[in-house]
Amino acid sequence: MSGFIVAFAIAIMPGLNETGALSAVHSMNAINHAIGGSPLFFILFGGTGMLHIAGLVIALKNFKLPFVWLIICAAGIYLCGVLLVTLCLNIPLNKEMAGLDLTISRNDLVAGDILAKWIFWNQTRAVSSLLSVLLLAIYLRSNNHLAAAVDAGCKTPSGPHPRLPL
Repeated sequence: MSGFIVAFAIAIMPGLNETGALSAVHSMNAINHAIGGSPLFFILFGGTGMLHIAGLVIALKNFKLPFVWLIICAAGIYLCGVLLVTLCLNIPLNKEMAGLDLTISRNDLVAGDILAKWIFWNQTRAVSSLLSVLLLAIYLRSNNHLAAAVDAGCKTPSGPHPRLPL
């Protein structure tokens, strides 16, 4: 999902903004319609959220393991910064865009205001999703270094190499 959200932040929304607010909202409505009709999108979006929830639950059950705080932070950042922002802010803004009469030129200012809010919250989602991926990558790298050290004969403070059960 990170790539999808970041693509919107760095390419799609700046490109749509170049077309003017009413045209950008028209395009966003078409994109939202396509996304809304895609079961695959909902599987990917919901599945990513569920994986973060599962990771959080497993990490909390194994809180004493090294570097597990990285998983907890990654899950919290993703769930708050992506999932909640999407559900509580971006989707309601999508609904505002869908209800806007694009044939009335004075709605250009309203459309611009809605787009500005949507872009801000999408950039929040992009940063949150990338930060979550970064923290998970650091966890995997740290855990692999710890495993390599134990495999090489180094001792860990807690005895045998602790790994998060998957």
